[in-house]
Amino acid sequence: MPFYEGVKTLEFMSLVRTCTQASLGDGVISIVAYWSGVVTARSRNWIHAITVEPVMTYLAAGLVITIGMEWLATDVLDRWQYAPHMSELPLLGTGLLPILQWLILPPLILWVVRRQTRRLS
Repeated sequence: MPFYEGVKTLEFMSLVRTCTQASLGDGVISIVAYWSGVVTARSRNWIHAITVEPVMTYLAAGLVITIGMEWLATDVLDRWQYAPHMSELPLLGTGLLPILQWLILPPLILWVVRRQTRRLS
C-alpha cells in the first residue's frame, strides 16, 4: 500500500474496505484468466495436464485485464494514484508492482492448486 497515494490519510475502515475491494478484484481477474485457459484448452481440467497454450492464455489474460484495470482506475476514473516511488512501465504508465504481482503469483497459484488437487485424487 505504500506505493499508492493517499493511503496514509485513510481512516482504518476505509483502508480495510479499499484493500478488500482490491483483493476481490484480483480474485475476479484470476477467475476470468483461469476460464480463458479453459477456453483455450477446451477443458476445465487443464491445470492437471498443463501445456503451454492454456498457461500462456491464463497469464496473458491476467496481464491484459490488470493493465486495463490499472489504466481505468488511475487515468479514467481517478480511483487511485501511484506514489512517486512506484515504478511505472514506459508507454503504458502501469505500475510495476501490479504487473509483477500478476507475473509472480499466478504461476505459484497454478503450482499450489495442481499440487493440492493431486493429493485429492
